[in-house]
Amino acid sequence: MDDFDGKVAVVMGASTEGGMGQATARRLARHGARVVVSGLGAAPLEALAKEIGGLALEADITDRAAVRNLVDYAVTRFGGLHIAANLAGLADRCPVDEIDEEHLLKMTKVNYFGTVWFVQAVAEKIADGGAIVSISSLSAYDHSGGIAAYAAAKRAADRFVQAAAVEYRAKRLRINTIIPSTNDTNMLRKGIAQYGYDFDEFTKPFIDLTPLGRLSGPGDIGAMVHMMLRDEFFETGQCWPCTGGNALLGHPRGLLL
Repeated sequence: MDDFDGKVAVVMGASTEGGMGQATARRLARHGARVVVSGLGAAPLEALAKEIGGLALEADITDRAAVRNLVDYAVTRFGGLHIAANLAGLADRCPVDEIDEEHLLKMTKVNYFGTVWFVQAVAEKIADGGAIVSISSLSAYDHSGGIAAYAAAKRAADRFVQAAAVEYRAKRLRINTIIPSTNDTNMLRKGIAQYGYDFDEFTKPFIDLTPLGRLSGPGDIGAMVHMMLRDEFFETGQCWPCTGGNALLGHPRGLLL
């Protein structure tokens, strides 16, 4: 029997090929879950759902009503909800003295508000004893410069998750966060290219400070989500690193993550 046989899962942030959300959705499906994938972009979501034998519903993580509709859709179509993962996120470079309202809202609406909307909607409908995992960033704890609004939004989201774990204790929910360091995704590669950096040169300082000798990848995050969603995972309200040991030595200073 697989870990998630008979369980229904929702995975948000699953529309980007080569991203953490898709890796997570594939892994949960391989281990027995019936998965509803969501995010922005109907075509990639439908393709992923077809691949894993699940369902897709496009939804904007910043839209509270849309997130609630997503959860209702999963419950209606599959008859319940047992596990959920929010892998949606958005990072953009902006020095402190250039942060304006537009940038601040851009970072907080996805990374903080989105976490709130997702946890609220899932916690209302998920079965007692269910599990929710959100994605954070090591930048929230070891800030490297240039991404203050992003880092602050992620830290705020982590504190919200801890509060939610306490307030939903009557349902015995396990609500936790993963803290990755620099993760080798297509989004990261595009971002590095956008700012004119060479990928290998840019990431070498991170790898040099990682005892396991490489960047984490989407599959590593998927494996971590898998572990944290299992019934045997006895923890809640915690922020779990997935850094290959990078958190022990810290990020290179002055680089965009």
